[in-house]
Amino acid sequence: MKEGRMPANRLSVEKLPRHRNSLNHQNSLPTILNTQRSSIIHVSVRPRQSVRSILNHKDNKESNNNLSHLTVHQKFQFHQNPSKSINIPNETGRNIDHQNNINNQSTSNIHIVDKNRSGTIEALRNPINDHHRSINNKKKQNFIECCCRCSRRRALMSFITLLYLILLSIILAIILIIIMRKTRKTTNIPSPEAYLRWNTNATTLFGTTGIRGNTSYQLSSPYGLVFDSFGDLYISDRSNNRVQKCNIRNLTCITVAGQSNAVSGTNMSDLYGPTYFYIDTNNNLYIADSGNQRIQLWNYGATYGKQIAGITGSGGSGLNQLAGPYGIAMDPNSNAIYISDFNNHRIMKYFPGNLSGIIIAGGNGLGINNTQLNYPNGLLFDSSTNSLIITNYGANNIVRWKIGDSKWTIIAGSSTGLSGTDSIHFYHPASVTYDPMGNMYVADLFNHRIQMYSVNQSNATTIAGISGQLGNSSTILYYPYSVAFDNQLNLYVADEFNQRIQQFLRY
Repeated sequence: MKEGRMPANRLSVEKLPRHRNSLNHQNSLPTILNTQRSSIIHVSVRPRQSVRSILNHKDNKESNNNLSHLTVHQKFQFHQNPSKSINIPNETGRNIDHQNNINNQSTSNIHIVDKNRSGTIEALRNPINDHHRSINNKKKQNFIECCCRCSRRRALMSFITLLYLILLSIILAIILIIIMRKTRKTTNIPSPEAYLRWNTNATTLFGTTGIRGNTSYQLSSPYGLVFDSFGDLYISDRSNNRVQKCNIRNLTCITVAGQSNAVSGTNMSDLYGPTYFYIDTNNNLYIADSGNQRIQLWNYGATYGKQIAGITGSGGSGLNQLAGPYGIAMDPNSNAIYISDFNNHRIMKYFPGNLSGIIIAGGNGLGINNTQLNYPNGLLFDSSTNSLIITNYGANNIVRWKIGDSKWTIIAGSSTGLSGTDSIHFYHPASVTYDPMGNMYVADLFNHRIQMYSVNQSNATTIAGISGQLGNSSTILYYPYSVAFDNQLNLYVADEFNQRIQQFLRY
């Protein structure tokens, strides 16, 4: 089809100004269409260049300035009628007669609208309107994209806020737990003045007052006391040549080292006059087998020991010898063993597997100056200061000897070796121990009492026994050698000459 030429059937179209004639056009169109009803279609007419040339050759200026939008707003039934023509007057009163033969060849000028669209014929749109429609669509699309971006931003901000609240809740919960634990710890650890008090009347748990014996519940010169991790009390039953393990709940005892019949010996299964001992975290026993001049290791549950220091039955001053070993301590970091070599006035250090030790403190002869020791007895290792706490029996004091130093510093008692019965003196202290709060307790042997030193205090308080008095009543001690505490801080004392273990309940 040549440009500018129309099909045989003509379609007369009135070019309507925008908005003004839409109503008239809507009212007159049904009367113009005189057809036979055959089917219902929706059409949209897109004018090609040929139609625009016809319309624009007279009104070129006008078409450039006005938006021509010819639209049929009313649903109608369109019927093919080749013999009829549709005359629609234009705005100038002239008729433009165009035959419009609806067939397959004219589909370039007639476009079928999607059935999902509205029931109106969106017809006769020109490219300008298409342009504006495209702009509107873009605006809508931009608006939707903006809304989506805003929705994503809001979702992201909501997620961040929720995450922040969760983290804040976790932090607050951790702080609350820490505060509660601190409060609980503060509650469970009483101050010495208010809560660390004991009944002055003791109960005899093991042994028979004033009577020696070698049955499972009797003792003969009880010496050292230690609790294991299960809460059982270990007793070095010196003159019975054994170590007893006693249950403080049902008051029964069994022999865990040495011979239960109290027979002494030099074999690995024997003991001879054991004094102090140490229990490690695995409940293994390190025993000062004093009469045999050796240290024995009894693994938990074993029936015999292993010699780890000294020479059996041979006392001496050599680095592989001991002369009356008493106190034992251990450095848990290196597993080194420290031993109070009583008659050699020194502290020996032994590394695992080495039967020859080194002098770590003392060794300068008997004396009372700060480079000497005087019959060291009880012994503790303080890991917090890497030092030894030594019961300096013959000098009547408790001293601290830091590992690597060449002299001690005084902790309690007389620095000049003086004895006494007042609150600042001892009379041959035998052993020392600490409670979990750092208070120090000393078995003041010849004063027949137990002295308590609160943290950073130089004056002691007597918590068991009566100073200078010996006897066998429930309030009196007779050469107390050792002190121990259970997990309730009840006090236990090895009352040697009374052949018993006394319990002083805390209240």
